[in-house]
Amino acid sequence: MNEFVITVNNKKKTVRVNDDGTVNLDGKLQSASVTKISNHSYLLRFGNKIYEAAVNKSSNGEFRFLIDGWYFDTNVRTRLQETAYELLRNKQKTYHHTEVKAPMPGLLIKIKKTVGDFVELGEPILVLEAMKMENDLHSPSSGIIKEIHFQEGQTVEKGSVILIIE
Repeated sequence: MNEFVITVNNKKKTVRVNDDGTVNLDGKLQSASVTKISNHSYLLRFGNKIYEAAVNKSSNGEFRFLIDGWYFDTNVRTRLQETAYELLRNKQKTYHHTEVKAPMPGLLIKIKKTVGDFVELGEPILVLEAMKMENDLHSPSSGIIKEIHFQEGQTVEKGSVILIIE
């Protein structure tokens, strides 16, 4: 038995193809077969119905079927591929929110970036004076500075959020 997740016109369906030639489509069991007619034409049989389909594969791996004058944009993935796709899709939507906190109390001497600037991991972003020594604070991540909570010349306490990078 093979299990697939088929997306047809943005609607997902779970399909199980059994060894005996039957297909379980969203809990409904029926016989099925596919017969190739030419490079892009197939006969599809589901239960008692037969469809002639023209199929084109796009560069992104999707298929476009033309059946009885209707177009169906389709994507076929194994259950494992679908799980990986969903994880990656959700990860791409995740925004990393990094708070740059004062490691010690001190005077904020220099802020080297402004809101909207892009910073690289490890790039010096501000100078904090503590115990008469100037300390460079480096960016803990790459991203864009979204908020700056202090101004140059202000005193910060240990643990104060100085700026936020996303």
